[in-house]
Amino acid sequence: MVLFSSASTFAYRTVEIDGQFDTALLRVEEGRYLGKTVPDVKIVTESGEKLLSAVAGDKPTIVVLAYFTCGHTCPITLQNLVQMQIDAPHSDYNVVVLSFDEKDSLMTMAHVKSTIDRIPENWTFGLLQDGESGRLTSSVGFKFFFSEQDQNFVHPAVLVFLSPEREVMRYLYGAETRGEDVELALIESRNRAPRLNEIVEMVKLTCFQFDKSRSRYSLHPTLIFGAAGIGILGLVGLAALVTKRDLTGGI
Repeated sequence: MVLFSSASTFAYRTVEIDGQFDTALLRVEEGRYLGKTVPDVKIVTESGEKLLSAVAGDKPTIVVLAYFTCGHTCPITLQNLVQMQIDAPHSDYNVVVLSFDEKDSLMTMAHVKSTIDRIPENWTFGLLQDGESGRLTSSVGFKFFFSEQDQNFVHPAVLVFLSPEREVMRYLYGAETRGEDVELALIESRNRAPRLNEIVEMVKLTCFQFDKSRSRYSLHPTLIFGAAGIGILGLVGLAALVTKRDLTGGI
């Protein structure tokens, strides 16, 4: 038996689970949250208190919910994201790293920042205090539990993509998400008609569809079958040409 405490509103309650912890409990019920607007929560940063809207601005935003004393998933997620090479300038989007643990402090936040060699200029680290953690996490369906036995949090590794209007646009799961998936999710999160210089990117997005079961973008089936059809027609044509040459004795 493993004991866990639910921390969704930071009011702990004990949950008894026999055997292994069922990670399905951490999965976001995306249908309930996609398209919903998250609250404009207050964030405590090193330079003072700010609203999420002020930090995100009018750009697509990646929200990383973590806790700053984490020694496993959270550091991997942050390192993977900061080292990721994507075809989008930092000026086109923002990354907001927020602690859902209301016991975190400016000191624990500073320690996490010190472990990253170079923090991009479009990144903001912040604390969620005075009930703001519960407001934000519940608005995106983010669940986390505290293990009394291990003295750490169990939570999903997920990137939450917001539109400039703070609407939930996409979830990407895993501590080591692919750069191409992040790039496509950012394009999708613009949530507006493309500008002239963005047509190529929008065409790229139409070539892929999101595979929820794998939490990644895959080439659209119609394109695969279309390419296969063209390939088959090409092979048939080539076979017909070879047959014709054989019957006529070649050249």
